[in-house]
Amino acid sequence: MLPRASLLALALFIAAPLAADDEIAIQRHLADLQLGDTLEQIQLIYRPLSEWSSHKEPRGKVTRHRAQRHQIKNPPREIDTIWMGLRRGRLVDIQLIYTAAHTRARSVDDLASELSIIYGEGRRQGNRFWWTDGRTVLRVFYAEVPKEEGVGLEWRTSLQVMDENLFTRTDSLL
Repeated sequence: MLPRASLLALALFIAAPLAADDEIAIQRHLADLQLGDTLEQIQLIYRPLSEWSSHKEPRGKVTRHRAQRHQIKNPPREIDTIWMGLRRGRLVDIQLIYTAAHTRARSVDDLASELSIIYGEGRRQGNRFWWTDGRTVLRVFYAEVPKEEGVGLEWRTSLQVMDENLFTRTDSLL
């Protein structure tokens, strides 16, 4: 049996077609969601148990929906929160924030190392890594979230795929 890292690398390699300049194109799907999906398609995959919170960002005019694991009928085991950004009714940004247990098992550095096998060495700013193919950006970083106990904040491993036009170099510093 192949180790988990090898399985991830193999799956991502098979799913990522070659770009025009023979570089690996970054996959445009994550956690069964595909950039370009509608909210209705998303909710068929992740059936809401309660209404997801949302807000409209002035920059980029993206409406961001937050689905936490307790708000989804069958949430992925290792994912605590899914952020989905929609523009003109289409998914342009998917961000996964992993559970505390999954973060302890797989750090940002571990995930970035696995992705580097597929996409080459990522750009790095501290504990933030990103790859771009001119169309799509893939980011790995620690997201700051409230502690499960409700007091204070903690860092969780996060993985994000977005349309390249939403990404600026300053995003990697946030």
